[in-house]
Amino acid sequence: MDFLKEVLGEEMYGQFAEKVNAYNESAGEGKQIKIDNINSGNYVSKAKYMDMQTERDGLKGQLTEATETIGSYEKLDIDGIRKSVEEWKDKYEADTNALQSKIETQQKQFAAEKFIDGQRIKSPLSRKAILGEFMSQDFEFKDGAFVGAEDYMKTMKEKYPDEFEQDEPEHKKTFVRGTRNTHKPQTKSEQEAFLEAKYGKNKYYKQ
Repeated sequence: MDFLKEVLGEEMYGQFAEKVNAYNESAGEGKQIKIDNINSGNYVSKAKYMDMQTERDGLKGQLTEATETIGSYEKLDIDGIRKSVEEWKDKYEADTNALQSKIETQQKQFAAEKFIDGQRIKSPLSRKAILGEFMSQDFEFKDGAFVGAEDYMKTMKEKYPDEFEQDEPEHKKTFVRGTRNTHKPQTKSEQEAFLEAKYGKNKYYKQ
């Protein structure tokens, strides 16, 4: 604010400067008086000053973060990271394929057990043996069923009929003709009694 000397003179300028400096010493930050000549181009509005300060602090923070990040990159083993990523990728694919294979195997096992349970095998021991033999055939499992399984089991039943329950043959019903009132009398009295019982109520019957 030296430009005021020419306006106020040395004595008055000195008093003015003393007052301003005293005030600025006791005033808090942001309340101090700053005097400048606008024509000199040194004047900056408070809003613009705050914007510039914010931008400065932001840039300073970005610079600090960038410096720290770059420093951390310098300590990293890029080739090691690339190798680790590839290993994890291969492990993920292998684990996914193994899980999918396990699920498919379980589905086939459950379907096979259900199919064998419907074949009316007599004993648990036979069921276990037949199930193992069935699984060893490695039938194609499609749409929840084994392709060719029915023909295979038909052959097994023909080859080992004693291991399966058989359907009981249907018995024909035998009809026996009743013998009521067909007894033939052996004596005369019996004959008369027989005729009387059979035709006694017939008005045309004569003894």
